[in-house]
Amino acid sequence: MEAKQRKKVLIVDNNEGVRGTLQSVLGRVGSDTRTTWSGHEALELLASEEFDVLVVDDYLPDLHCSEFLNLVGKLPVQPWIVVMQASMPTTKDFLRYASLGAFSVVRKHHIAEVCKAVSSCCVDEPLVKTSIN
Repeated sequence: MEAKQRKKVLIVDNNEGVRGTLQSVLGRVGSDTRTTWSGHEALELLASEEFDVLVVDDYLPDLHCSEFLNLVGKLPVQPWIVVMQASMPTTKDFLRYASLGAFSVVRKHHIAEVCKAVSSCCVDEPLVKTSIN
């Protein structure tokens, strides 16, 4: 029987408590996690390592989330993206972030929602950007 592949997850949030809690919970359910508070540092990590899932707060102190997601969208291999926000996501929120590549938008302080969104990401194959000529 083949061993189940562990998801490699990058958590980007300026709140140390949220980062630690997500890292702990996702680790217990079988994910390998890295964390950072910085959008710029996250971009460096994404450029040097492949991650299956990117969990990102909609508020980053050093880079606007929309700008960050736009830059992530230029990478050759795309992680599945879960955006977290403090308030209940609206349809408008989802459409805005989906247009920037997000798979899901969830409430940040509802750890079970975040974990469910991460577990829903299908990582059998990375999302590869292809250009149509």
